[in-house]
Amino acid sequence: MSQDEFLSNWESQARKGTLELVVMAALATKEFYGYELVEYMKARCGMSVSDGTLYAILLRLKNEGFVRYRWEHAATGPGRKYYELTRQGAAALAGMRTTWAEITRAVDRATEG
Repeated sequence: MSQDEFLSNWESQARKGTLELVVMAALATKEFYGYELVEYMKARCGMSVSDGTLYAILLRLKNEGFVRYRWEHAATGPGRKYYELTRQGAAALAGMRTTWAEITRAVDRATEG
């Protein structure tokens, strides 16, 4: 495996490990429909995520009880599914933020100078 291939794989794995945290943090600010959430993540975080990846994450979070959704029917065009964080999701997010802070401090210490 070349260095470029290794780094590409490493980046992919690192992103997978953080996408749930980023999605939940976004949903803690307000409710989003799918495409709006994709655009928010791109603008706010510089993270591009495919619709398929996002919906798989949202389904997983819904099955865990961390996210719920509601349908909003549009006068024109298709309806939209709006996602929001549940109380259980907010508690999980608080724990995830604590863990993330611990991980980033440890990695920062390990990679300094």
